[in-house]
Amino acid sequence: MYGNLAAEMMEEADKIYKVMMGSTVIAVILNAEITTIVTLRIMIYVLDADDIPKERKAKVWIMAAQMDFTSILMQRHLPIDFIHGALSLAIHSKELPGFQKFMWKRSPNFEKEDGFIGDFWKDAFDCSFPGEMTDRNAERFCTGEEKLKTLPNSLFETTVRGHSYSIYNAVYAVAHALRAIRSHSYKFKEGQLIDERRWKVFLQSPWQLNHFLQQVSFHNDVGEEISFGPNGQLVTGIDILNWVTFPNKSFQRVQVGKIDPMAPPDKFLTISAKDAVWPFMFNQQCLVIKQKYIDIVYNIHRRFLTHNYQHNLALAFAVEEINENSEILPNVTLGFYITTDYFDDITTYHLAMEFLSTKDKFIPNYKCNDQTNTVAVIGGPRTKTCVNMATALCNYKFPQITYGSAPLMDKETAAHFVKWMFPDEIHQLKGILYLLLHFGWTWAGLISLYEEDRERFIQKSLSMFSERGICFDFIECIPQMTYGNLVAEMMEQADKLYKVIMGSTVTAVILNAEITTIVILRIMIYVLDADDIPKERKAKVWIMAAQMDFTSILMQRHLPIDFLHGALSFAIHSKALIGFQKFMWKRSPNFEREDGFIRDFWKNVFDCSFPSEMTDRNAEKSCTGEEKLETLPNSVFETTVSGHSYSIYNAVYAVAHALRAIRSHTSKFKEGPIIDERRWKILLQSPWQLHHFLQQVSFNNSAGEEISFGPNGELVTGFDILNWVTFPNTSFLRVQVGKIDPRAPLDKFLTISVKDAVWPLTFNQTLPLSICNKKCPLGHSKIKVEGKLSCCYDCRRCPEGKIADQMDLNDCFSCPEDQYPNKDRDSCLQKNITYLTYQEPLGISLLVIAVFLSFISVLALGIFIKHQNTPIVKANNRNLTYSLLIALLLSFLCTFLFIGQPDKVKCLMQQTAFGIIFSVALSCILGKTAIVVLAFMATKPDSKMRKWVGKRLALSIVLPCSMVQFAICLAWLTTFPPFPDSDMHSMAEEIVLQCNEGSTTMFYTVFGFMGFLTAVSFTIAFLARNLPDSFNEAKFITFSMLVFCSVWILFVPTYLSTKGKYMVAVEIFSILTSAAGLLGCIFSPKCYIIILRPDLNKKEQLIKK
Repeated sequence: MYGNLAAEMMEEADKIYKVMMGSTVIAVILNAEITTIVTLRIMIYVLDADDIPKERKAKVWIMAAQMDFTSILMQRHLPIDFIHGALSLAIHSKELPGFQKFMWKRSPNFEKEDGFIGDFWKDAFDCSFPGEMTDRNAERFCTGEEKLKTLPNSLFETTVRGHSYSIYNAVYAVAHALRAIRSHSYKFKEGQLIDERRWKVFLQSPWQLNHFLQQVSFHNDVGEEISFGPNGQLVTGIDILNWVTFPNKSFQRVQVGKIDPMAPPDKFLTISAKDAVWPFMFNQQCLVIKQKYIDIVYNIHRRFLTHNYQHNLALAFAVEEINENSEILPNVTLGFYITTDYFDDITTYHLAMEFLSTKDKFIPNYKCNDQTNTVAVIGGPRTKTCVNMATALCNYKFPQITYGSAPLMDKETAAHFVKWMFPDEIHQLKGILYLLLHFGWTWAGLISLYEEDRERFIQKSLSMFSERGICFDFIECIPQMTYGNLVAEMMEQADKLYKVIMGSTVTAVILNAEITTIVILRIMIYVLDADDIPKERKAKVWIMAAQMDFTSILMQRHLPIDFLHGALSFAIHSKALIGFQKFMWKRSPNFEREDGFIRDFWKNVFDCSFPSEMTDRNAEKSCTGEEKLETLPNSVFETTVSGHSYSIYNAVYAVAHALRAIRSHTSKFKEGPIIDERRWKILLQSPWQLHHFLQQVSFNNSAGEEISFGPNGELVTGFDILNWVTFPNTSFLRVQVGKIDPRAPLDKFLTISVKDAVWPLTFNQTLPLSICNKKCPLGHSKIKVEGKLSCCYDCRRCPEGKIADQMDLNDCFSCPEDQYPNKDRDSCLQKNITYLTYQEPLGISLLVIAVFLSFISVLALGIFIKHQNTPIVKANNRNLTYSLLIALLLSFLCTFLFIGQPDKVKCLMQQTAFGIIFSVALSCILGKTAIVVLAFMATKPDSKMRKWVGKRLALSIVLPCSMVQFAICLAWLTTFPPFPDSDMHSMAEEIVLQCNEGSTTMFYTVFGFMGFLTAVSFTIAFLARNLPDSFNEAKFITFSMLVFCSVWILFVPTYLSTKGKYMVAVEIFSILTSAAGLLGCIFSPKCYIIILRPDLNKKEQLIKK
């Protein structure tokens, strides 16, 4: 059974359950067949009601021999204690030797010719074979190595059963009959060839086997005689078995008696009551009970969803209002006729064809003497109803207005002949997308009612969601409800879907389904609730499409609806209709004689029967017609206008306004009232002319809402977003928390108030999360995992120098230049401003060293001035010595420019002062070296070098070299002068205030020129190292140059590998060290002689060889 037929089936089952469990009968005979246990087990588990006394539910089931225990996969966890103590009749049987071992060795790995074993294996062991694995939510694989002996007998019995024993004997009976035929053919003794031909003739005429089958009599392998009676029945007895169930859902059937048809009457039945067990309620007491035979019949005649009755009332209310308003259609009375399609496609098509035929004569294209003047058809709420209706009516251009959904149809056909009381579907899909994005629900599931809807979503809409970062863990169809033996298959499908939904980490589940889906979903969730699924997994936020609505059937009156608490649903924008609630409340079957639905509706919602229809003496109450609709909980019937009812109301008004436009149009011709009436009647007989006027309809309904249609026939309106609040008494409220406005700017397309929304109770009123995995914490970013959807990712810690100050960032980012990441890399901290100061130990140390060396320089200068007339001072060119000492003193003092906060003056002076002063010092050393060489050369007779020895040579060397360096520095300051700068990058946590050189080229040019002077001085001094000791100052200069060069060569890699203020410290240290090297190497020997060895400071010592 499909759709609403299943609902009716469940209602009939509910009635049967109440009859059985409400009766004082204890012994219930099940004269049914092999699948009855499946149906009965589901029915008892689903319909268990607390209002029935527990002792009434204890029954002793007496099962006929044609029944047997059968099970489906979804019943694995359902209890079987209801058959504890049952009695069943079974064809007399015995255990077959070797049969159990034969079953145990079966395996799908070896039984390749067994076409059933694969499906059996998957169901019995709840697994899937790797080659068939399409469900990524499947929990386990089938290996084929599973053991049948491990299965509980509630799933599969490995002991021989009555039916299996009968099949075994049937095969042997055929074999013995064939043997008898073959023996019969050999009696003719006409030769082997003729016997074989006769045998083949027998095989081609199997009817000849009947005689031999009737005569069959043999003993099977267990010694039982098998034979048939005169009417073809098996000559045997019946065993009486007693059922014993256990908590692990296994059972045993123990023989406690037998029926022997061939025994004397007093021995026909033998039974051992002391060996029998009884239902737990009876505490093992065998009771004397009456017997009652129950004949179970599904009487399918009422297909009624109580909530849908409001649709009928909305239609009647609109027609009544229009007829009472003389301004809309003066002198015209609207009427209506309501039919039901029973949620059946064939019936829908048949009803559509009836509109096109003469009444009571179903002849397409033949319609005469019809006085009904039907001008339009309003259909819904199912998509298939609309499509099937349009298939027939569009061929005749019959006006149609549908409500409930907008099915996929040819756009051109729909625009001309069909009007939808539903906005463009894309608006709803975009609304769902924006809703998911608003709440950050990137991990969702989708359930459709029809497979074609599912495929259409995958092909046309899935990419829209994927582009915005929404992933779907599952896109499934909810199973169609059936009846009879197909119920088992339907429940297995529902069980798989339930496991997919509840086993998924998805919280947001989109129900892109239709009006009956709530009925199916409500039964499915209640029936298949499993304890092995964590409670938090069962908490879902259902997002329902506007074509859905809350519907209920009688048997669901006591089922909980708390699974809908916190759900969100889309609804066509609507407002309360003035007077509609009062119109509903005054309905009564005592007065509404023309309402063909009200009596069925009344019986369903009030769970009663009218006295004239009372045939069931077990009915609890009779209908009086005085019951009040306002007393019903809205889970049974809503007295506030629903979205579908609002659409029907507006559809009636749309037709009325279109008719008014036609009437106004005919009146323009002014040909007299008689001709106008004739034209009006012709128009009514040609309703296709209504299309143009329907398309142009635009009016304000009684609630003040504007109603009009778009270019494709869709309703021009938006959606309300409703939040469901349920209560323990199975009533609910739908509170508007937002809306979708297609005509608003994009940033106003969705408006929603999160603070007004409630959520499923599991979330304790905190916003639910629906994401594939936990959000990446602060300080981490997302990283895609190969083979998984984009919404499923891993998290990695931000790399050095980057942060993530929000959860779930796609990538980490760098802090501003003046900030740095904290140790958790989730925020930025302000960098400390730093530079080499006089207050810190390093600055103080360098300062002390510079002062000390300056003092040594001054001391050396004072010694040389005081002893300026001594031979050793005169011999070393006093002027150059004084210049060199002063240059070294200034070199030590210029280091003060590098300590302290850099400013413009310091930056201009630092490198230029250092470069010029050092160049002067190096020029002096070069001069001294040259003088030593020339002085030695001038001692030779007739040497022309004598005229160069003296002040002229010193000046000619010192001044030009110093001026060159001065020119370089001047050019540097003029073109790219150094300036104060902040180094944001060298130190991770500090801003280093420093002097930017301005031009790296000029900086290295200054150092290059000093290197040139050093190289020349070193070369000359090295060549003069072997001159007589008395005149040789060159060896001290050579050694000083080696120290100088060593310091500055080491300076380059050290400087480049150092960061921040320590770079300045390295440069200061290099200046001090190199200058101290010059001071020590050149002047310490002379100071030693002057102060400590004055005996060597004599002219005789200087001129001796």
